[in-house]
Amino acid sequence: MARLTNKIALVTGAAGGIGQGIARAMAAEGATLILADIKLEGLQSVAQEIGGEAVPLDVTSEQAWSDVARQIEERHRRLDILINNAGLVVVKPLEKMSAQEIRLQFAVNLEGPLLGCKALLPLLRSAGSPEAPASVINIASVAGLIGLGDEVAYSVSKAGVGHMARALAVEWAQHGFSIRVNAIFPGCIRTSMLEAAVEGFVREGIMPAETAWQGMRDYSVLGQIGEVSDIAMGAVYLASDEAKFVTGTSLVIDGGWVAK
Repeated sequence: MARLTNKIALVTGAAGGIGQGIARAMAAEGATLILADIKLEGLQSVAQEIGGEAVPLDVTSEQAWSDVARQIEERHRRLDILINNAGLVVVKPLEKMSAQEIRLQFAVNLEGPLLGCKALLPLLRSAGSPEAPASVINIASVAGLIGLGDEVAYSVSKAGVGHMARALAVEWAQHGFSIRVNAIFPGCIRTSMLEAAVEGFVREGIMPAETAWQGMRDYSVLGQIGEVSDIAMGAVYLASDEAKFVTGTSLVIDGGWVAK
């Protein structure tokens, strides 16, 4: 049997990149997918392709989260898996970053997952049991473990979403909720977001594109940039009942970057 058969999963930031890769991998493992994104272009076609649903979602809006929770309640009555993946990075030195850019990164990367967990808690509780707890997975970043210059706000927000997973795992367990909460910390993964970061380095005069790409390959002890599938397979494991004893922890998928 597929590892996620009969499970209902919501993935934010699912229009592309890591979010879409996770959605496809989970659908292949039998899950029923709800794909959410502020960018609707292409979202519906992906949902149709994998047999899922597409819903608009601005993760910074408490009302938008409430609307999605209501839809899931009406259609499914529960939520087994929540993937907090939507993210935003602004690449520039802190002294050049506007207050609005700082706030937006925190709103998307950290406040969004907090609002989502708050809104969807009743549905997660309805799904979870001691034998098969519901699963929340926050997609953080290695930037939240080591800190990256010219991405200070992003690094701090991703450190926060990683710690959120630990704190919420403890809180919900103390309240007797059968919900596991974990975080995945990707290293350099080939996505449009990574390409945008490289463009930011070039635009701000920080370094040429090839220097940036080679530097990212050098971060890994394997000398490679990771693929979306590397993160997707980690998410499938953490969402499955194979990981029923795994909570409050971090899965670092970075090609050995942090180990250096």
